[in-house]
Amino acid sequence: MSAAPNSLRLGTLGGAATFAGEATRSMRARYPEFGEAAYFPSMDAVWDALKARKVDVIILGSERTGQPHHGHQIILNNWTVIGEITQPLGCNLYFTHGASKNQIRKITGHGSTLQCVAWLEREFPGIARDLHSLNSLAAAKEAIAGDGTTAVVGTQSLPDSVPGLQTHARQIDAGALSSWWAITDREILSDTPRTLIVTARLRGDGSLGKFIAAVSACGFGLAVSAAFPVDEGCSVYDYLLEFTGEGKLAEIRRAIAPYAGARIAGAFEPRFDRIR
Repeated sequence: MSAAPNSLRLGTLGGAATFAGEATRSMRARYPEFGEAAYFPSMDAVWDALKARKVDVIILGSERTGQPHHGHQIILNNWTVIGEITQPLGCNLYFTHGASKNQIRKITGHGSTLQCVAWLEREFPGIARDLHSLNSLAAAKEAIAGDGTTAVVGTQSLPDSVPGLQTHARQIDAGALSSWWAITDREILSDTPRTLIVTARLRGDGSLGKFIAAVSACGFGLAVSAAFPVDEGCSVYDYLLEFTGEGKLAEIRRAIAPYAGARIAGAFEPRFDRIR
């Protein structure tokens, strides 16, 4: 990318103390063209902000340990990935100030709660868990306003934004990782990418293997494969495939041209050390 420093308007989820907010901070450290982030209350609101062009780029999760890939929106909206980062989640469990373990009747949080299930079932068997509909920051604020019976799963920085939380336990996600994408509605592609994302609707007739081989012949190896079912026959999926390697954009375009509807959904040079 050749954009000027701080020239691209960012949007992400919740606030600086959410997992998305922490990922956005990490992204901005590597992408000087990203400006200050605007925060939206829900993931749907983040997607809508990009559709309405209220922001130029959004930062949202693509993968987390133990969960399906979240890349279907890239296919549905013909959006482009221009950056990626993978980092540990680092989930903590918080009580409201003065609360104790035997008072807890509910544990809340956002998507990261799913990475903590094993620990929560061991330490809080039978306690109800609630996946907040908006984000972990909103969940924490509701817990603070309550009667002390709700615990919150959140980031290490959450108490900075929600005074009154006390840390009960740290690192309860067993080392879970999260990957985050910078997504735009513009076609911003590198001519010499080292990370490549392509999408295609393929049938169960050997097309997937041939498609992967065609891209691999351009200098790339398959790193991630995600399949999303469609209402069309059997064994037909929308595929999102991420490759790493080195190659030329023009050659990749030629390689995927025989596959109707195939699209380059990301071609960039990563600015982080890959963690998987």
